[in-house]
Amino acid sequence: MLSPAEHRQPRGIDLSFRWITTPEFDPLSPEGTFVRACVESYELARDGIGTEWGYPGFADASPPNIDMMLKLDQLALTFKSTVYYRLLRRQSGSNSTRITLCRYGEASIRQKEGWEHGAWAPQPVLIAFETGGSPPPEGERGRFRAPTTDVFGDWKVTVFDLFADDIDGQPSLSQQCDHDLTGLPTLPAEPYPRAEPVPPLPPSPGWPGVGL
Repeated sequence: MLSPAEHRQPRGIDLSFRWITTPEFDPLSPEGTFVRACVESYELARDGIGTEWGYPGFADASPPNIDMMLKLDQLALTFKSTVYYRLLRRQSGSNSTRITLCRYGEASIRQKEGWEHGAWAPQPVLIAFETGGSPPPEGERGRFRAPTTDVFGDWKVTVFDLFADDIDGQPSLSQQCDHDLTGLPTLPAEPYPRAEPVPPLPPSPGWPGVGL
């Protein structure tokens, strides 16, 4: 039987997410649950060009212009990829939080002659959200790549940018992401051709399944 996550992958996409725990960021905390669910949903929704590819509750937790955001960021590629996220910095208020993440990873991209495998360049990602109302659940861990229920709570995203250098006006963010690679594997320095793609690694911490 297929897992929920396998049902939620857009056609041509095989994507897994791995989150790095740091002293400032716990992927199993309510904040970690929310950030993971938002970011992973956005990537899948971007690849599928529709909020329905995100996790349950994603559209309600997103900014009003989410549909336009997905169209602007679409990739239109066939690929298999493992993506890593790590906290760079956080700014917290009484009922709002602003987080910059570092996005790393590797992918096998389908080409006419076969597959090309290589690393994504380090990339800063910005997410800001309001934390009023019921919080997301904590302790969300499992072998599946997507949750089967709404894990967003009442929190709402106010700003999301997959290319945060532009919105922050700080080109050094990419350099900061590239500086500290703690917890990350050694990724290929240059893309190289392959007859077969490299399969994604299992998700970490992943999501629990229900009835499976």
